[in-house]
Amino acid sequence: RKNHPMKTTYPPQVYQIALTYLPDVGPVKGRKLASFYPHLSDIFRLAAYSQAATEVLDEAYKTYLICEEDQVEILYFQNSGYPQRLKHLYDSPLVLFKKGPVDLNSHRLVAVVGTRHASDVGKKVTVDLVQAARKDEVVLVSGFARGIDIALHKACVENQVPTIAVLAGGFRHIYPMENGSFVQPILQNGALLSEYAPHIPPTAYHFPVRNRIIAGISDATVIVEAAEKGGALITADYAFNYDRHVFAVPGSLNRPFSIGRNQLIRSNKAMIYTSWEDLMQELNWQKAADRLALHPDLGQKLFTLNESAVLSLLHREGQLSFNDLAYRSEIEQTDLSLILLNLALMGMIQPTNGDGYMLV
Repeated sequence: RKNHPMKTTYPPQVYQIALTYLPDVGPVKGRKLASFYPHLSDIFRLAAYSQAATEVLDEAYKTYLICEEDQVEILYFQNSGYPQRLKHLYDSPLVLFKKGPVDLNSHRLVAVVGTRHASDVGKKVTVDLVQAARKDEVVLVSGFARGIDIALHKACVENQVPTIAVLAGGFRHIYPMENGSFVQPILQNGALLSEYAPHIPPTAYHFPVRNRIIAGISDATVIVEAAEKGGALITADYAFNYDRHVFAVPGSLNRPFSIGRNQLIRSNKAMIYTSWEDLMQELNWQKAADRLALHPDLGQKLFTLNESAVLSLLHREGQLSFNDLAYRSEIEQTDLSLILLNLALMGMIQPTNGDGYMLV
């Protein structure tokens, strides 16, 4: 195909954003194009996209300037700051927009979601979960919606637990408006996250699609309350399909917002959540926490990015071969060998039959 000259050179982030603005280019096709053309600017010289190039790049540049003005971080899927748990999922966004200091690759991330019509009991369960999670240095994730979501974020702010609010629109269009008072408190030690640029308003379609990010960046998802249908169950389905741990708080049989969570348990899509310790034990996090209490000097090592990536993968998968770990973590094999040796010496992992590894 004939190439066409580009009139302007833009910062790399502009081409990254522009890739998402190209017609008929979604996450899968975008990754293929990025693998074929390491210099993204070359994509916009292709005959197939040359007519759209000027308009798309102009719009992407406007987005870039808005992000600079609003101090929004642009995370391309090949960046180290992009959530590594999310990166390898087939439908993960090519670009994410982030505000706030929390590390999206923190050692432990748990999503907590539920109905917008939260009961007092559901809110209390949420608060109790946050207070229990505080001692275990877990980052809690939710969708900033009414009900259980905002109860989670509010409790995190009050208990100084980092929380990530995943929005269905850009940061200039906070929805629902009454939750806007929680934005700045969340940003103190948490983050706002969205696949939509700051000036893009939310639409009905964005909300269910947004839930794949909540599930994808988390090691586990807890469903506090859910009706027979709704966003919480969509998040649970994403988490289940991504091979993440799913927990559901069992509910009274005569309450409508117990139907969904009880169905998850009955269909073996979710484990029963009765306390924070259920989750800690199922994810094998309790042993790590106990070991840190006995050996506080290990704390810094556990939170290095590459070691966290390896531990998170083993938390999720249970057991992986050396080659699978290298592929999934994208760590150089020589570096990975040293990391595995160090984690084994720390008593965190152990070899299995063949060349596999699992948590102790």
